[in-house]
Amino acid sequence: MRQSFFGLSATRCHAGCGLGGSVEPGKQSGIRLARLALALCFALSFAGGLWAQQSVGKPSDQPPNEDFYLYKQVPDISVQSKPGSTIQLSQIWQDKPVLLTMVFTRCTGVCSPFLNSLKSAAAAAGGLGADYRVVVLSFDPKDSIADMNRMAEDLGLKSNAAWIFGVASPLEIRRLAEATGIWFRWDASAQQYDHPAVVVAIQQGRVVRMLAGATVPVTGLMEVIQELRGKFVASYALPGKVAFRCFEYDPRSGHYTLDWGLLLMILPATLAILVTAWIFVPARKRWAG
Repeated sequence: MRQSFFGLSATRCHAGCGLGGSVEPGKQSGIRLARLALALCFALSFAGGLWAQQSVGKPSDQPPNEDFYLYKQVPDISVQSKPGSTIQLSQIWQDKPVLLTMVFTRCTGVCSPFLNSLKSAAAAAGGLGADYRVVVLSFDPKDSIADMNRMAEDLGLKSNAAWIFGVASPLEIRRLAEATGIWFRWDASAQQYDHPAVVVAIQQGRVVRMLAGATVPVTGLMEVIQELRGKFVASYALPGKVAFRCFEYDPRSGHYTLDWGLLLMILPATLAILVTAWIFVPARKRWAG
């Protein structure tokens, strides 16, 4: 397309030059302005295409390292969820804690199943609207508010005030993604974004928990909700890691019970004490005798 455009410009320039002085100065200025305007439009369109295919972060097969992002401040970006209406992200989290996730509407992979999973888990866990709200933002600059509204409608969530579907400027999306460990990479061959499925729990502007995976487990979400309610959750399962915990937390009852992890931790020390006692106690009795 660029060769055709510049080829057309060169042809016109050559024809104009061949006319010599027959072209009036005023018309020459108009032609120059027209060419400049066309070149500017082309440059902006080309830059817009590059911007629309932006990539953020480093792709990884592993979920974001929660320890690195925990309790970090989240940038207060402007979110558009309705035409002509803008709301600050801080206005949402000051009202209620936020579960944030980022998707794009043209996704043919995990986005819709992941959001359906989050919808089901939130319904089963309870507290949606009362204890927290869900914010779904697109990282694709080509997505419009209408696109996000259609996605919400397809999921049966358009009339649910506890769910906010919106867009933001590419620069602010980049800031938000970098602050929460969410990466996305444009794949030109597939004409799709590669990205993880992540839910980030935000309380008073800071990251407090992260859930990663193709689906949202009800138990994991309930633990996150308990923490958002101000209850201490001593431990929780990390994606891709073996659960090894001293106490098992039951989010339904809100109680802790001893887990097998504690037994494995104290077993070596207990055996060492018993062996020591078995060796030295009889010896003491022999010496005393």
